[in-house]
Amino acid sequence: MRVFTSFIIFVCLFAIALRSYAEETPAEASTEVAAEEGATAPQPTAIRPKHILPPSEYQVASNDLLRYAPEAEIKPLMAGESQFTALISEQDGSVIRGSALLLPDISLHPNQSATFYQLRYALNQYGWISVAGIMPEIMHQQLKDEQQLQQLIERPNNTLDVVLEDTQKQYINQLQLVMSSMLDEASAYPGLIMLVAQGATAGWLVEGLASQQLEMPDVLVLISPYLPDQKLNQKLPAKIAQLPVPILDVWSERDNPWAKSTVMARKKASKRYLTMHYRQRELFGFRGLETTDARLGKEIYGYVTYLGW
Repeated sequence: MRVFTSFIIFVCLFAIALRSYAEETPAEASTEVAAEEGATAPQPTAIRPKHILPPSEYQVASNDLLRYAPEAEIKPLMAGESQFTALISEQDGSVIRGSALLLPDISLHPNQSATFYQLRYALNQYGWISVAGIMPEIMHQQLKDEQQLQQLIERPNNTLDVVLEDTQKQYINQLQLVMSSMLDEASAYPGLIMLVAQGATAGWLVEGLASQQLEMPDVLVLISPYLPDQKLNQKLPAKIAQLPVPILDVWSERDNPWAKSTVMARKKASKRYLTMHYRQRELFGFRGLETTDARLGKEIYGYVTYLGW
């Protein structure tokens, strides 16, 4: 009985080995034939996923504005060879004071900025035509040069919050194209030109106005101005004070730390340089509340009335 069982097991193992040999032989044979003929066996090609760059903040803001803004207010404008989206809302009454160019912070559209969402329509009630656009984003270049990076670290009051000179020129040139397009659109209406800028956009606007690369408006309203560079931000108050234009400087306790750090310096600089028609106002209340946004419109209206316009 044991002999018979062993024989059955031997036969099963032999059958399995024979089947495995029969399956492997054709593959080996084809490989040998291909080698003899000088051909190479085909190698499986790996399918790599396509690398897709994420959309920029500017593109996201533009798409969001086209999706949610009132269609009647959307106006495509050209900045050089590139197109950007602007929102235009006309005055409520029959009298036009002028055009208010609203420049939100970088990569924010007018409806995304709580400050400008209500301000556009508040200015319409006072006779202003509002032209609001999306500001181009500033690309911070990577400091790949180790020697240059080491020099920045070893300098006094070291910080890596630096905007390179080439980046500054590039951004001001982009801002100039956007401003020129918005000014051309505003030229279709009578009256004064008022610039209302926010955050870093306000800082770069001052840089462009101080270097006479941007056209000087009739009235300038700065909302929490700052520059994301330590040295440039320290020089910003003096540049604001030396602009030959009436300036309304608005700030609040919830400002960006860059903007909040120069509040007193901006006021002192206006006294040092005897800046005419400079007014600094603190905006109370929480950002985004309707009462706060309504007060901003009233502050601008009161300042323009003080100027006699």
